Amino acid sequence: MRTIALYVTETMADWEYAYLTTQITEAETIHPGRFALHLVGDGVAEVRSLGGLPITPVADLADLAGDQNLAALVIPGGNHYHSGHERLLELVPQLLQRGVPIAAICGATFMLARAGFLDDRNHTSNDPAYLQLSGYHGAEKYVTNGAVTDNGITTSSGMKAIAFTAEVMRVVQLYPEPIIHAWENLNSTGEAKFYYELMEATNAWQNA
Repeated sequence: MRTIALYVTETMADWEYAYLTTQITEAETIHPGRFALHLVGDGVAEVRSLGGLPITPVADLADLAGDQNLAALVIPGGNHYHSGHERLLELVPQLLQRGVPIAAICGATFMLARAGFLDDRNHTSNDPAYLQLSGYHGAEKYVTNGAVTDNGITTSSGMKAIAFTAEVMRVVQLYPEPIIHAWENLNSTGEAKFYYELMEATNAWQNA
């Protein structure tokens, strides 16, 4: 079983990871034993999400260094990324060297930018001017898109949680592409035709 690690930190933005955690659980109900959600923190103390929900990590960041089944590290946005998170930033290049994808949204993109990880990668975020405040040198690599993946790092705007979730699902191959395509379009547009496409694609995968 492969693990998808979610970084648990104070003021983590609830809506930015909730779609993904739900889809991991849903995928496991259809084809069990493929993926497990792993809540990982800088220590294992309880934190509070931006919505005030208490969340307790089950493991420390150090545990990821030896996790050979790690499929991805997902870093949600929050209000405390303008400084700190040194242990997380030390882990990022180690995981990238091992070929483990990193996915960051909203404030987490600011953290990666200030640490230099977006200087030479195509990326996106909430706004170009927002990342400029990090002092990074990658402005020419900024892409106006819902989600962008380049050289092991996925980035997204905090207003594009659906696109972010779909991109992470593609990166880890959580579902076949027809399911991801229909899911993304249904949740982006609300059009009924994509619901029927999603049901058809899900049934086909379930019966495969």
